[in-house]
Order: sequence, then structure tokens, then C-alpha cells
Amino acid sequence: MDSKVYLSPIEDNHIIEYMSRSDDPELMNTMGWRPFGPDEKERFLSTVEVLTLPYCSNGNTTMLSILTIDGNHPIGYVIFKGINGANLSAELGIAIMDSKFRSEGYGIDALGLAVEYAFNDMKLLLIGLTVFPSNTRAIKAYTKVGFNNVEVLEKSWTMPSGEQMDMILMELKKDEWITAQL
Repeated sequence: MDSKVYLSPIEDNHIIEYMSRSDDPELMNTMGWRPFGPDEKERFLSTVEVLTLPYCSNGNTTMLSILTIDGNHPIGYVIFKGINGANLSAELGIAIMDSKFRSEGYGIDALGLAVEYAFNDMKLLLIGLTVFPSNTRAIKAYTKVGFNNVEVLEKSWTMPSGEQMDMILMELKKDEWITAQL
């Protein structure tokens, strides 16, 4: 089946679009952030670049926009952060910022493309991510692509309110992904 999206280097106008949608209550709940104003590009970037995996500290970051095949509309982003050249790993973040494109298959398509990019182009061997236990839609998508639950990181994320939240650590290893493709 053809993908509904493609990944492209992020542009400033995409970031502005994403920040304008950051006050969506669902995003605030699933991303653990407070909304971004039009002049808060640096805060937006530093927020999405926060690392939660200890084996991915101090690495580089690659951020890509998710664009629709039909219309080239920027609907979200994928970010690889803490890219670790020593153990060939990175932490993955993904968000569908435009609510019209949620629960329509765009996120799973983007996730599949991101995994393929990480393993084939970036030559990574391990992708990790964290997700709130309440974000069942994302957990279902991650599992469908091949990510496995590793552990619960208790009280590992601080919400804007100051509340400490648990996160689920999920990982996908390249060899397991290749085997699943056969």
C-alpha cells in the first residue's frame, strides 16, 4: 500500500505551523508541554529535543517534517535525538500536530518511514522512545511497527504543572525489524 506521507527536512514555516497548533489539548496531554507562542521557536525546539533515554545522551539531532503526499501539507514531525555513533542508537519522537490527520493512518505511515530511514539511511541498530502509559493510540502504533515494551520509567517526566509522570520505554532493534519484514 502506498504511503500517505513523506519525510522532508524541516523548514521554518513548518515549525511556525506546528507551534500554532501546540495549544491542542490532546497534544498538551500526550506531549507533556505547554503551548508555544509565535516567538518561541527556540523553546519549541529545545522541548522536542529533550532526551529521556540514558543511552542517547549528548548526541546529534535530526528533525524531519511529515508532509502529505496529497497537497504537501506539513502535518507533524519526526525527530531523532541523542544520536549515538558509538552504539548506533537514537531516541525517536513523533507528533501529528494537525488534528485532522490523526487516526487516519498518517502517523503509522510516518512512523514506518522514520524506522526505515533510521535503519537504512542513518545505519542505526537501535531506536528507543518513551510514551505516556495513557497514550494508548501511540502505543498501538509503535507496537504495530515492531517496538517492544522494555520497562516503565517511573516519574521520569515533569509536566508543566510540576507533576511527575511515568513513561513507558519502548525499543526496536534493527535485526528484529528486518526479521519481521521477511
